[in-house]
Amino acid sequence: MPATPTLVTPDFTFDPDTPGACIAGVRPYRNSSYRLDAETIAGKFVVHNYGHGGAGITLSWGCAAKVRDIVARHLTVANDKAVAVLGAGVMGMTAASQLTDLGLKVTIYSDRSPAETTSFKAGGQWAVSVVEFQGKEAELKGIIKTAFTTFEESIGKGFGVSRQPNYTATRSHNLEIVLQLVPGLIPPPVPLPRMPFEGHARAGFEYQTLLIEPPIFLSKLEADLRARGVTFVRKKFASRSDVLNSVAQKMIINCTGLGAMMLWSDTKMVPIKGQLAMLPAQPDLQYLYGQDGYLFPRADHVVIGGTFEVGVNDEIPNRSVCQDLVRHIKSQFGQAPIKPVPDIHIHHPDHAPIVNPPIPEV
Repeated sequence: MPATPTLVTPDFTFDPDTPGACIAGVRPYRNSSYRLDAETIAGKFVVHNYGHGGAGITLSWGCAAKVRDIVARHLTVANDKAVAVLGAGVMGMTAASQLTDLGLKVTIYSDRSPAETTSFKAGGQWAVSVVEFQGKEAELKGIIKTAFTTFEESIGKGFGVSRQPNYTATRSHNLEIVLQLVPGLIPPPVPLPRMPFEGHARAGFEYQTLLIEPPIFLSKLEADLRARGVTFVRKKFASRSDVLNSVAQKMIINCTGLGAMMLWSDTKMVPIKGQLAMLPAQPDLQYLYGQDGYLFPRADHVVIGGTFEVGVNDEIPNRSVCQDLVRHIKSQFGQAPIKPVPDIHIHHPDHAPIVNPPIPEV
C-alpha cells in the first residue's frame, strides 16, 4: 500500500500587531431559521432575505434565485420597474444581480460599502455553517443546489472560486448537511488512516468543496453590478418606518442581515462574533483544514478562524484571541505544544439551535 503523501506545512509566522493581522465580524444568526419571505407593508412589497448566520456566502446565489422568483411572481400583478435592495453584503449584491436579469432598475442602499461588510471578512469555505433551517429542509435543498452549481460554473471567471480539499479530524457537520440534503452534489468524505501532514498521527477525513475568496468575489460582484447600471447609495436607516417613508421604490429587498434585528424588530436575531487571524499569503498551500477552528489559504492571506461569541455585537478584534487561534492550529501540525482548546473556539455543540441567548446590544 503506497504511503500517504505529506502536504505542505503552513508557515505560522504571525505578528498580531501588524495592521490588519487581526479582524472581527459578526454573523447574523437567526433562531429557528433564516428569513426568506414577502409581505406588503404600507403599500410597499417587501422581500426579506436575512439571518443566514455563517452561511451567507455559501447560500447567497440560491437565496438570490428565490428572491428573483418571488419578485417575478409579484410582477405578474404589478407594474413596478424599480427595486430597492437594502444591504451591500453578499446577500444584497447577489439578489441585485438576479433582479437586473428581470429588467428592473436596481438601487442598493447601505450604510457600508461592500468592502466594509461582514461578508467581506468571511473565511470563504462553501459549507452550510451556523445557520438554522427548522421546517425549511425542502426549500434549503433547492437553495444549496442552485448556490453550489452557480459557484461551480463561475470557476475561472474572476470570481475567486476554486475547488479545494478540506481535511478534518472528525466528520464536518457543515458539509454533512449538504450530503444529507442533496446527495451527490459533493463527493462523500474519504476516510484517511492518517491525516497527510507532518505532526499528524491521527485519522481523519478528506472532503471536496469550494473556496470562495470574499475580497475577490465581492469586488467582482460590485464591478459587474455597476457596469450593469446598478446604483449604490450610502444611507443608514433608523427604523422600519424610516425605510418605508424614505425609499421611493415600491419594491424593497431586505438583506440587512443583523440590521434586521433593529429595523424589523426581529427578536430572533442573535449576533455571533467571530475573529480571524490573517497570516501572509502562501501560494503553496492548496487545501483547507479544520479542527476546532479552520485554516483557509487565499490569495490575500492564509486565514485562521473559528471563534463563536454569542450575543457579542462588536467588530473589535482581540489580539490575544487571534494568537490563541494561530497557536491552536499550529499545535495540530506539531509546530507548538498542544493545549486545551479555549472556550471561545467553535464549533457549537451538535450544531444545536442557540436558545436563550444573551440579550444583544443594539
